[in-house]
Amino acid sequence: MKILTVCGMGSGSSLILKMNVEEVLSGLGKDAEVEACDIGSVAGHQVDLLISTKEFGDQLEEFTADKILVSNVVDKSDIEQQLKDYLAK
Repeated sequence: MKILTVCGMGSGSSLILKMNVEEVLSGLGKDAEVEACDIGSVAGHQVDLLISTKEFGDQLEEFTADKILVSNVVDKSDIEQQLKDYLAK
């Protein structure tokens, strides 16, 4: 599975989100390729799942990949719950 974490500049919250997603996935015993990028570079990636903050939800609507939108990039419990829900599909 390929996951892309997204923020405005690709070097702040998307990197924190990437690290937290990798940690949560490891704790769940799941393996995925996780990459961070800026909102303007999303179109250049082929991924299964986009993870970002709710503020970028509207800008990500045009992409066909599944999406998880979090309120806080450091809230691992929210990230974990949303990933569990996604993986249960």
